[in-house]
Amino acid sequence: MMRAKGMPAKLGVTILVLRLLTAGSAFAAPTSVNKTQDLNFGRVVGGAGYSGTVTITSAGSRTSTGSVIPLGTTFSPARFTITGTAGKSYTITLPPSMAINAGADQMTVTAITSSIALTGVIPAGGTVAFWVGGTLNVGATQRNALYSSNMNVSVK
Repeated sequence: MMRAKGMPAKLGVTILVLRLLTAGSAFAAPTSVNKTQDLNFGRVVGGAGYSGTVTITSAGSRTSTGSVIPLGTTFSPARFTITGTAGKSYTITLPPSMAINAGADQMTVTAITSSIALTGVIPAGGTVAFWVGGTLNVGATQRNALYSSNMNVSVK
Protein backbone atom coordinates (compact mmCIF):
# COMPACT_ATOMS: atom_id res chain seq x y z
CA MET A 1 0.00 0.00 0.00
CA MET A 2 1.35 3.44 -0.83
CA ARG A 3 0.07 6.59 0.82
CA ALA A 4 0.50 10.29 0.32
CA LYS A 5 -1.14 12.57 2.88
CA GLY A 6 -2.58 15.91 1.92
CA MET A 7 -1.20 19.05 3.50
CA PRO A 8 -2.37 22.62 3.24
CA ALA A 9 -1.01 24.59 0.31
CA LYS A 10 2.02 26.64 1.27
CA LEU A 11 2.93 29.78 -0.62
CA GLY A 12 0.73 28.68 -3.51
CA VAL A 13 2.60 25.39 -3.90
CA THR A 14 1.04 22.01 -3.41
CA ILE A 15 2.75 19.85 -0.83
CA LEU A 16 2.47 16.12 -1.26
CA VAL A 17 3.31 13.49 1.29
CA LEU A 18 4.22 10.37 -0.57
CA ARG A 19 4.67 7.00 0.92
CA LEU A 20 4.76 3.62 -0.69
CA LEU A 21 3.97 0.61 1.42
CA THR A 22 4.93 -2.76 0.08
CA ALA A 23 3.24 -6.10 0.47
CA GLY A 24 3.52 -7.48 4.00
CA SER A 25 4.67 -10.86 2.84
CA ALA A 26 4.51 -13.21 -0.08
CA PHE A 27 5.26 -16.90 0.09
CA ALA A 28 6.53 -19.31 -2.52
CA ALA A 29 7.30 -22.60 -0.76
CA PRO A 30 9.75 -23.56 0.52
CA THR A 31 11.21 -20.03 0.63
CA SER A 32 9.48 -16.97 2.13
CA VAL A 33 9.95 -13.23 1.82
CA ASN A 34 8.81 -10.71 4.43
CA LYS A 35 8.69 -6.93 4.22
CA THR A 36 10.38 -5.21 7.12
CA GLN A 37 10.30 -1.59 5.82
CA ASP A 38 8.08 0.37 3.43
CA LEU A 39 9.22 2.20 0.30
CA ASN A 40 8.63 5.80 1.37
CA PHE A 41 9.23 8.78 -0.95
CA GLY A 42 8.61 11.26 1.86
CA ARG A 43 7.03 14.67 1.31
CA VAL A 44 7.65 16.52 -1.91
CA VAL A 45 6.42 19.73 -3.48
CA GLY A 46 4.71 18.86 -6.75
CA GLY A 47 1.57 19.63 -8.69
CA ALA A 48 0.48 23.28 -9.15
CA GLY A 49 2.79 23.42 -12.18
CA TYR A 50 5.64 21.53 -10.49
CA SER A 51 6.47 18.20 -12.16
CA GLY A 52 9.33 15.74 -12.35
CA THR A 53 10.54 12.64 -10.58
CA VAL A 54 11.67 11.58 -7.13
CA THR A 55 13.95 8.54 -6.95
CA ILE A 56 14.71 6.47 -3.88
CA THR A 57 17.63 4.16 -4.67
CA SER A 58 17.89 0.68 -3.18
CA ALA A 59 20.90 2.08 -1.27
CA GLY A 60 18.64 4.66 0.39
CA SER A 61 19.50 7.95 -1.30
CA ARG A 62 16.86 10.33 -2.69
CA THR A 63 17.20 12.54 -5.76
CA SER A 64 14.78 14.55 -7.87
CA THR A 65 14.45 15.92 -11.38
CA GLY A 66 12.39 18.71 -12.92
CA SER A 67 10.68 21.19 -10.64
CA VAL A 68 9.64 18.68 -7.95
CA ILE A 69 11.19 19.61 -4.59
CA PRO A 70 11.83 16.91 -1.97
CA LEU A 71 11.27 18.21 1.55
CA GLY A 72 13.32 17.32 4.62
CA THR A 73 11.17 14.41 5.71
CA THR A 74 11.80 10.74 6.29
CA PHE A 75 12.19 8.56 3.20
CA SER A 76 13.40 5.00 2.69
CA PRO A 77 13.71 2.10 0.29
CA ALA A 78 11.58 -0.96 1.05
CA ARG A 79 13.42 -3.72 2.91
CA PHE A 80 12.72 -7.44 2.57
CA THR A 81 14.18 -10.58 4.10
CA ILE A 82 14.22 -13.93 2.32
CA THR A 83 14.20 -16.95 4.60
CA GLY A 84 14.93 -20.44 3.35
CA THR A 85 17.28 -23.38 3.30
CA ALA A 86 20.99 -22.55 2.96
CA GLY A 87 22.25 -23.53 -0.47
CA LYS A 88 18.80 -23.24 -2.09
CA SER A 89 18.51 -21.01 -5.17
CA TYR A 90 16.02 -18.13 -5.20
CA THR A 91 14.54 -15.81 -7.81
CA ILE A 92 13.09 -12.41 -6.86
CA THR A 93 10.33 -10.95 -9.03
CA LEU A 94 9.70 -7.19 -8.87
CA PRO A 95 7.04 -5.30 -10.82
CA PRO A 96 8.46 -3.21 -13.71
CA SER A 97 6.14 -0.36 -12.70
CA MET A 98 3.08 0.28 -10.59
CA ALA A 99 0.35 2.87 -10.12
CA ILE A 100 -0.25 4.62 -6.81
CA ASN A 101 -3.53 6.30 -6.04
CA ALA A 102 -5.29 8.91 -3.95
CA GLY A 103 -8.93 8.43 -4.86
CA ALA A 104 -9.20 9.01 -8.61
CA ASP A 105 -5.75 10.66 -8.81
CA GLN A 106 -2.81 8.53 -9.83
CA MET A 107 0.98 8.59 -10.16
CA THR A 108 3.32 5.92 -11.49
CA VAL A 109 6.37 4.35 -9.86
CA THR A 110 8.88 3.10 -12.44
CA ALA A 111 12.46 1.79 -12.48
CA ILE A 112 11.83 -0.47 -9.49
CA THR A 113 15.18 -2.00 -8.56
CA SER A 114 16.71 -4.32 -5.98
CA SER A 115 19.94 -3.93 -4.00
CA ILE A 116 20.94 -7.51 -4.92
CA ALA A 117 20.84 -9.67 -8.03
CA LEU A 118 17.37 -11.08 -8.69
CA THR A 119 18.72 -14.63 -8.60
CA GLY A 120 21.07 -16.14 -6.05
CA VAL A 121 21.70 -18.80 -3.44
CA ILE A 122 20.62 -18.55 0.19
CA PRO A 123 23.78 -18.39 2.33
CA ALA A 124 24.57 -20.22 5.57
CA GLY A 125 22.23 -18.85 8.20
CA GLY A 126 19.24 -19.09 5.86
CA THR A 127 18.43 -15.40 5.36
CA VAL A 128 19.08 -12.75 2.70
CA ALA A 129 18.12 -9.10 3.17
CA PHE A 130 17.54 -6.78 0.23
CA TRP A 131 16.24 -3.25 -0.39
CA VAL A 132 13.96 -2.02 -3.19
CA GLY A 133 13.85 1.50 -4.63
CA GLY A 134 12.00 3.20 -7.47
CA THR A 135 11.20 6.43 -9.29
CA LEU A 136 7.99 8.35 -8.58
CA ASN A 137 6.67 10.35 -11.55
CA VAL A 138 4.90 13.51 -10.32
CA GLY A 139 2.64 15.36 -12.76
CA ALA A 140 2.25 19.15 -13.04
CA THR A 141 -1.42 18.87 -12.05
CA GLN A 142 -0.92 16.33 -9.27
CA ARG A 143 -3.43 16.78 -6.48
CA ASN A 144 -2.21 17.35 -2.92
CA ALA A 145 -3.03 14.02 -1.23
CA LEU A 146 -1.77 10.87 0.42
CA TYR A 147 -1.04 8.34 -2.35
CA SER A 148 -0.78 4.63 -1.66
CA SER A 149 -0.71 1.24 -3.30
CA ASN A 150 0.52 -2.33 -2.94
CA MET A 151 3.69 -3.66 -4.54
CA ASN A 152 3.80 -7.35 -5.34
CA VAL A 153 7.23 -8.82 -4.61
CA SER A 154 7.66 -12.57 -4.80
CA VAL A 155 10.48 -15.05 -4.27
CA LYS A 156 10.59 -18.61 -5.49
